Amino acid sequence: MAGERLLRAVLSFYREETEDLARLEPLLSCRLSRGWSALRIDCSDRLHLEQINELVPLLRAPLDALQLVRQIRLMAPGVPDRIYPVRVPQL
Repeated sequence: MAGERLLRAVLSFYREETEDLARLEPLLSCRLSRGWSALRIDCSDRLHLEQINELVPLLRAPLDALQLVRQIRLMAPGVPDRIYPVRVPQL
C-alpha cells in the first residue's frame, strides 16, 4: 500500500507537467514498495528496468520533497540491483 501512495505522490508532483507525466507511464507496470530507507521498484524484465532507469532523475525531486526514502532501488529478475541516492550532493 505504501508503494501505491508513493506512486500517486510522484504522479501528483508532475500533474501540471504533462510531458514528464507521460514519461512516467512505465512506472504504472511496476510494483513499488517502501522499506526502511529505500523505494523498491520491481520491474518485469531487463528492458523494463532500463526504461525505469531513465526515469530516476524525474523520481528524485518528488521523493526528496517527501523525505520518506533516501534511496531508489531498481530490481528485475536476473539483473543486479541498481541503487541510486534520492539526494545527489552538489559539488
